[in-house]
Amino acid sequence: MRFTMIILLCGLLLAGCSTPVERFPASDLTRSSSVEFMRSYELSRTDVEFISMGEVYGESCERLLLDGHASQEEAMIAMKIAAADKQANRIILKSCQQDQKGNCSVRWRCTGEAYQARPLQ
Repeated sequence: MRFTMIILLCGLLLAGCSTPVERFPASDLTRSSSVEFMRSYELSRTDVEFISMGEVYGESCERLLLDGHASQEEAMIAMKIAAADKQANRIILKSCQQDQKGNCSVRWRCTGEAYQARPLQ
């Protein structure tokens, strides 16, 4: 019984050690790969039309040992997935901040503005 509990506990602890990319389904990662970061000055380009798709955010939360570590990378991936859900293909990053809000002992929250870039005809 004691041996079984130790094995279960070790398994749960190791599950929290996954990398940020491993936490997302492959289909979400594929969609997020179509979204690129850009700088605000790029909105002035004359060869592309940028259509605002609204604000997006992504979070990475560490609650207990079972959640693994919160990371800025994971929050940025989640933000790219949110942009892809809005049919956007570009993001202007506004901010990434680390705090302890919600039920998180550590939380990363990134916010940005999503855009759809279309070549001018």
